[in-house]
Amino acid sequence: MRRLFTATGIIIAFLTLGCSEPPTKERKQAEEALAAARAAGAETYAPERLQAAEAALQKYDGAVAQRDYREALNFALDARDGAYAAASRATTEKAAASGRANSQIEELEELMKTANARLTGTGAPGPRLSSQAAERLRAALRSAPVALQEARARIDQQDYRGAVLRLTPVIEAFQRELSASDAAAGRRGRG
Repeated sequence: MRRLFTATGIIIAFLTLGCSEPPTKERKQAEEALAAARAAGAETYAPERLQAAEAALQKYDGAVAQRDYREALNFALDARDGAYAAASRATTEKAAASGRANSQIEELEELMKTANARLTGTGAPGPRLSSQAAERLRAALRSAPVALQEARARIDQQDYRGAVLRLTPVIEAFQRELSASDAAAGRRGRG
């Protein structure tokens, strides 16, 4: 029985020695992972995961203040792993947004060609435009180059979501005007 108490005491002493200091190495790893996640764009593309990792690191500090180093270690590991997940998610989301932005630039360029062809009547399929529809299409054409320029500038800054937000209303305006002119011509053709 005495050996059991001695063995238990040795194990407890060993565990206590193993957790007698804050796990600073793991905290540093978590800080580095958080910095990498921010550099990957997690603040924009994976904010919830980044915030969870930051919260875990704050809990680490609280556990260290209470000298609960085992709990601090768990929080540091959670923060590190959460930051890695945020960086991974941000990279994936950023690539998807980049693809959407570049696709929208191509779509807008095609819509501009279609609109120009409709207005000039050169080889564009579709009905003849009414004067009001033609003016709305010209207005859309005037705003499109500015939108393209701003979107490309945002892409250069890796603000892919901003580029998408800038292009979407312009594309929708073209689509709306081209569809409305098709529908109006269809009604005229039936009448």
